[in-house]
Amino acid sequence: MEKTTDRKQADRKQIIFTEGAKGGGGKTTLLSSLADFFLAEKIPVKLVDADIDNKARGSLSHLFKGTPKIDIRTDHGLDQFIGMVLDDKAQTVLADLGAGSTKETWAWFEQMHESDSEEGVRFLAIGLVTNDSSTTSAILDWANALQDRVDYLVVKNKVAGDDFSYLFESEPGRRFLQLAKPAIIEMERRLADIQQELNDRGLSLRQALEAPAEIAGPVLSKSYNRMRIKGYVNRIERQFSQVIDVLLPPYAVFAGK
Repeated sequence: MEKTTDRKQADRKQIIFTEGAKGGGGKTTLLSSLADFFLAEKIPVKLVDADIDNKARGSLSHLFKGTPKIDIRTDHGLDQFIGMVLDDKAQTVLADLGAGSTKETWAWFEQMHESDSEEGVRFLAIGLVTNDSSTTSAILDWANALQDRVDYLVVKNKVAGDDFSYLFESEPGRRFLQLAKPAIIEMERRLADIQQELNDRGLSLRQALEAPAEIAGPVLSKSYNRMRIKGYVNRIERQFSQVIDVLLPPYAVFAGK
């Protein structure tokens, strides 16, 4: 049977989402930099803030004005989210899932993934791991639930050091790495005063560099902090460039390739 026009439209869709592990792992920090990267490369992208519990400064909808906030824990929450994805013109959707959305997301994949997969929708799950073994356990739990229905990107977040031994040396961690074959990148620790100021002012890294002094404020406008922010941007975007084939399906156009 020939594909319909709607099917062809769906073939050009992918959903990149953060695994809804406990808060504080750096999900929104990472996703905001990924959004910056896509926008800088002129890659069409739609942002969705599904972390309904994060009403504070620093949420995805606070950093990127106009980003819809959706509660996927309602009966049709994830269905509405997928509908928004299919109806939007952007090929790629970045969704920040909250810590309380795990059960609903897993259940949705059991019930609905097959039909969405048949329509050509691709999923990429981003899991962030710190030196806290519970973050690795969360990644393993998600992989056990989602299996091979998604691709995986693991981000080693150095916010509290660079000991990721539970992921790389434990038997469950090694089994996950062997079976899932995730792409792996790193995110460096940011100075606390810079990150706090970014959150308070509702700015991503690139936005802070481009903002006038009255918007960026006295802390972010200091020359040495601007140099540090520029370094953060350059280094995390080099990490994204290294896994661009995982971040984007073959049909997407990437200016850097």
